[in-house]
Formats: sequence, C-alpha cells, structure tokens
Amino acid sequence: MHAAGPGPDPATLDVVICGGGLAGLTLARQIRRELPDWKVTVLERTRRPLPDACHKVGESSVETGSQYFERLGLREYLLERHIVKLGLRFFPGGGRLPLHERTEIGPSAEPIVRSYQLDRGRFEGDLRGMLEDDGVQLVEGALVKRVELGAGGARHVVHYELDGQAHALDARWVVDASGRAALLRTQLKLKKGTRHPASSGWFRIAGRFDIADMVPRENVDWHKRACAAERWRSTNHFMGAGYWAWVIPLSTGHTSIGLVIHEDTHDFAHVASYEAVMAFLEEHEPHLARALAGSEVKDFRCVRKYNNFVERTWSPERWALVGEAGAFVDPLYSPGSDFIAFANSFTGELMRLDQQGRALDERAASFNGQYRVFVHSITELFRSAAPIYGHAQAMAVKLYWDNFAYWSYTCQYHTQRVFAWEPEQAARFDSAGRSFVELQTCVMEMLRAWVDLEPARPEPIMRALPAFPSILVDAHIAVGREMSREEAIAYVEERLAQAREMVSEMLLRVVQVLGPEKARVLLERVRPAAWGLSISAERLAIEAIEGESVRRRRLPSIARELDRNLGVVAHGEQAGRARELLATDVAGAGA
Repeated sequence: MHAAGPGPDPATLDVVICGGGLAGLTLARQIRRELPDWKVTVLERTRRPLPDACHKVGESSVETGSQYFERLGLREYLLERHIVKLGLRFFPGGGRLPLHERTEIGPSAEPIVRSYQLDRGRFEGDLRGMLEDDGVQLVEGALVKRVELGAGGARHVVHYELDGQAHALDARWVVDASGRAALLRTQLKLKKGTRHPASSGWFRIAGRFDIADMVPRENVDWHKRACAAERWRSTNHFMGAGYWAWVIPLSTGHTSIGLVIHEDTHDFAHVASYEAVMAFLEEHEPHLARALAGSEVKDFRCVRKYNNFVERTWSPERWALVGEAGAFVDPLYSPGSDFIAFANSFTGELMRLDQQGRALDERAASFNGQYRVFVHSITELFRSAAPIYGHAQAMAVKLYWDNFAYWSYTCQYHTQRVFAWEPEQAARFDSAGRSFVELQTCVMEMLRAWVDLEPARPEPIMRALPAFPSILVDAHIAVGREMSREEAIAYVEERLAQAREMVSEMLLRVVQVLGPEKARVLLERVRPAAWGLSISAERLAIEAIEGESVRRRRLPSIARELDRNLGVVAHGEQAGRARELLATDVAGAGA
C-alpha cells in the first residue's frame, strides 16, 4: 500500500489522470458519466483560482470537439459562459492590400452545428468545480515525478509531490494528460518525429478586437455583407505565403492574437518574441499591425516546431496518452479539441471493454493505427500548404475540399461512434476513410502545382463557404445526425462517391484557369489518371456550350455545386484548348 494525498483509499482507485488541463478534465468528466462506479483522481500542478484568459493555446473549437463537449452535458454551460463561434473565416493572399480589397472566405450564416470560442482559463476553472461535484478527487498543487507501470495486469503507481511531501497512488489505469511535459512519452521514449516545420508566437490583448474596424465605413458594400456585424465571432485568419495570423475573441473580453510561420519559408526568429511578431506583421500584414498598435498586451508565448506525435498512444497494459501528451498537429482549422475528443473517446472505450473483462490487445492496436491515420492525414493538410496560403483562388478550393472531407468522414467517425464498433463492422467505414485520405493527397498535389504555375489574382470578393443551399451545407448539417450503423456506412460511401467526382471537377476547373501550356505541366505533375479521376467526353462538351444559362442546366450536380461555392470559371479560347488536353489525358478514364 502506498501513502496518498488527501482523498480516498488509493487501493480503490480505478484511474489516475496526470494533468488537469482540458484533455484530462474532460476525460475525468467522461469517465464519471460513462463508468459512474469508477473512482477517478486527477493530479494537477496548478492551483485555483485560474485567471480568465490564461495563456493556453486551443481557444477555438470546431464541430467534433464541440459535439464532444456537448455530449458531456456542457451545452448550456458553453452557451452561457463562452462565445458561439461564427465559423472559420479566411483572408488569404497576403496583407499589403487593405482588408476590403482582399478575398474573404467564410460563412454567410450562423452554422447549423455549433462550435465555440473558449476562454481556457474560465473553462478549465469551471470544469474543476464540476468534477468535484461529480465525485472526482482533484489534487491541486501536485507535481507528478514518475510513473511505475505495472506489467502483466499489475496496478500502476504514480509518484508525486504535494507541498514538499512525497506521495504515491495505486490505480488500475493511468492516463498521461500532462501536455507538453509528456510524462509517459518521455519516460517510454515514444516520441515520433514529424516533417511539419511550423512554429508559433501568440499573445492576448485586453478588449475585443473587431476586424470590421479595419475597414472604413464608407466601404458600404463590405460592411453590408452577410453576417458582417458578427465577423468578430469567427476565428479570423490573415494569410500569406508560408504564414497566417489568427484573431480569436474570448468571452472575458480579451482577444487572442497569434502568428504561425512555416520554417521552410520564414525563420523562427519572426515568432520568438512579441516584438518580432509585430515586426513580421508590420511587413506582411501592415493593416493588421496598424490596427493592433497601442493594444494592451497581457502576455506572450512561443513554441517552436509544435507538431508532435508518439509511437503508441494506448496500451493493453491499461495506460493511455491524451491531449498534447499524445499529439499536436497544427492550430489551423482549430483541431486541438477534436484530437482531445478522439483520444478521450478511444480511452473511454478501452476502459469500458476492460470493465467487461475483455482483452484489450486487438482494440488498442486498432486505435493506435486509426489515430496514426488521423494525425498523419491532418498533418499533411498543413505540412506542404505554405504556398497555398498566399493564393486566394487555390485556398478557396482547399477550404471547400477540407470542409467536405472533414464533415463527411472525420466528424461522422466520431458522431456515429465508429470507434465502439467491432472491427469487422467498421471495416467498410474505415475503407472509405482511407480513400478520402488518398483523394486529399491528389487535391494537395493539384493545388501546389496550380500555385507554382499561376500567380494569385487579387479579388475583392466574398466566397460564402458554404453557400446555401449546397451539398456542403448538407454535409455540415449531417454532422449532428445520429444514424444506424448501416445508414452510417451507406452515408459515408455516398459522400465518397461525390468526393471522387468533386476532385475530377476541381481538376477541370484548374485546367481551364491555367490554359493549355501550364495545364500540360500540371497534368504531368499530378497524373490524374493514376488517382482514378474520370471526366467523360460528354462532360467536357458541356463546358464548350455558349450561354451560361444553357450550360448550367446541363451541368451535373457536383459541377453546379462547385460553381455555387467557388464561382464560375471563365470559358475562353485558352480554356477550350486546355480541355482538349483532358480529352486525351483522363476523359473516360476508369469508366
């Protein structure tokens, strides 16, 4: 028996969670709701009170993370204490132009499926109180020193210090939620290298920063765009080649400002200090820098090469890593809470199986493999995207595809709890996921080639993404719909079929934009037939029809969808000659 800090007899503990940040706190709440007889202890170094707007990255959530929080019974709390987010909004193409002369890409209506802007200090402080009400033992001021992992079914022992005194806890399960301290990752040498060379510096300013104030009121049309008065609730991204800056509102009245750079394009020194970040913004985003001048800065932090992963995240020996202790990908698209949702859900499922007395080897291996796919595929969305951030037209296509794939597969994997299916039941769903990843690789190859071959054109327009009505909106709404397993498999396979046609249509659009000479280079680089892309002769003939109304009536639904969301491509002589290349390259391929 080991001496413990204040609380229950350590011999009765089922779970010790090392770390009381967002991942650890939400996992503890999840366990108490799903396994109410289990006894849970959370060891956390910091003590309350936590300050509002405390300095943590991960303030913006998207659909999967938000759905997870709501499933933990936090919906009313989030509506009352935090900000309902107006989606992700992007201003790509570099910041030397005034904001109203740049392309704006973002929602033109309130999202059907909610997400939130989270003040992490407020959220984590409130969660601690909720956990104590739920019967979780929360030991604040505890510094975890080491973990003795039991083998062959033995219990684990967690050693920690509290007020200068040594303590230890026995538990059946131990979960590392220690963030970048990464206790088990370090102890077991599990760190896995990545090729994503991105770094970030960020800070908080006092007060609400409204990007609308960057545009003079005489630019009436810009201020009259749909949802214009509520732009401040979006996560706003200011983007250029190899960098992007974020503006995120917090419910306590502060605003989070951050800069991400890809080190294959910009030097880390640009994010190493507040002064360096502001100097970079003054050069690349001068209008944003000017608007921030004079703000009361509350703090600053930077992280170099923040992307990390591990060899294993779950063990049949009853240990797990969640949150940043296991993986951190990139803050673009705000996926941090999504990875918390997946890791916590996988951990909870293993605990449920353990309670039933079932062997964990097969399922732990399956979860490790699935998580690797998620981390790798989402990392690839960002790793080589640096040039695309400076190209408004290509970025719009990327955003459309990334949203469609995310809502159609990734969100549905969590919503339908595919992780709780038996492996043979999940095989078809997982196969669709692998196909989405393959198509994503093709899209990224195509967009990078486009950016290399054709400079961006400044367009002072708004791309309402998603456009209403559209297939993309339908995919977003379906995120919140529960289905039977048979319905879920049929649904993801239907979306995959649409995705294949979508990528072929994207290729047709890009080829026509580039014209024949540049299109020939792109086709040689992308080799679309190798990806199974197919464009029929009949489809190509429709593009040659004179008169937009006639053409539109003949278009297949996916082509109309892309026109609605991304605009109609000009159809001149050069576009016709470029289509001729497709007629010999991919027309009818795979038919």
